[in-house]
Amino acid sequence: MSDVISESALKSAKTEKNQKIYWDELKEGEQFSYGHYQVSEHENIDFAKRYDPMEFHVDPEKAKLSPIGALCASGIHTLGIMQRLTFDNIYTNWHIVAGRELRKCQFRLPVFVDDCLTVNMTIAKLSVDTRSDRGNAELTFDVKNAKGKTVLEVEGEIVLQRFPSI
Repeated sequence: MSDVISESALKSAKTEKNQKIYWDELKEGEQFSYGHYQVSEHENIDFAKRYDPMEFHVDPEKAKLSPIGALCASGIHTLGIMQRLTFDNIYTNWHIVAGRELRKCQFRLPVFVDDCLTVNMTIAKLSVDTRSDRGNAELTFDVKNAKGKTVLEVEGEIVLQRFPSI
């Protein structure tokens, strides 16, 4: 996995000391680019057999005859990869309470075997939650393949802890 690239470089030093980031420390418009995840044929087929067994996800020969023409990852699998990369590179460093919403999930292009995925995330909006100890962050995600083409776009919202009251 790659390092987070953004204004959060200073914040990563804080994380090294085991201190996570609170909602109050985030900035609207802040951008993060992270991750390099290569999708293997075995993983692609295993995931699809369990959760989305369409022929073009599980059978390389039948996939060649599909309109896409090759074995490709399930969109739900791609979403899961995005979440894992985001957890490993971002959420593990933040005081997350919960996910609130996923919306406008758009699968733009197929993800093929051996594609390498990266994520670009932007903090679109910050708002105080109804509970004073929490804040909300609206996020946009743009998942790209190794050619720089967008394969997935997602908007979502998470809830984070605010600085503790003294």
